[in-house]
Amino acid sequence: MRIYHRPGAGRPLRIVWTLEELGAPYELVIMSPEESASDEHRSRHPLGRVPVLDDGEGMVFESSALCLHVADLHPDAGLIPAVGTHDRALVYQWAFFSMTEIEPPAVESRRRRERWPELSDAAAERVRGGVAVIEEALNGKEYLVADRFTVADIIASGVLRVAVRVGAYEPSGRTAEYLSVMAARPAMQRAIARLG
Repeated sequence: MRIYHRPGAGRPLRIVWTLEELGAPYELVIMSPEESASDEHRSRHPLGRVPVLDDGEGMVFESSALCLHVADLHPDAGLIPAVGTHDRALVYQWAFFSMTEIEPPAVESRRRRERWPELSDAAAERVRGGVAVIEEALNGKEYLVADRFTVADIIASGVLRVAVRVGAYEPSGRTAEYLSVMAARPAMQRAIARLG
């Protein structure tokens, strides 16, 4: 497994954290902005983005897809429930919900903050609506699926961290606790250290 990363990019943390949770060996390739814009890297990702995973059979991109893929490659690790189960469907649900209902409006809120504050505020309100759904799902539970840590928690907490980092919401209550628990995981700490 080889992961392509660029300093300052936030999404590679998700896949590196997943690999650290699995204890799977991987190589980390850190590229400069110029290298990530090169034709060579565009052959890996058509938009020149990161992360990209070379799994030995070819290139795969999109951070959530990478997390799900490597969890599938290590089913005994328990990061993803069995195919065809309701719990597996819930992992998909929270992964896609986070990536579609929280991350895009969080980024939109940040991008529009100075020029169009009303649009930024409206996007931040959508973020808060998505976060409220996650808070409700965590009510009385430590994790999102079957009350055990899964790749859904890696993806969802990663998206929540993005929303906090760009100033789209301030964590409190259950989500603040959840983010603290996720940040304290040894595999997460190793991933942060590895990415610098």
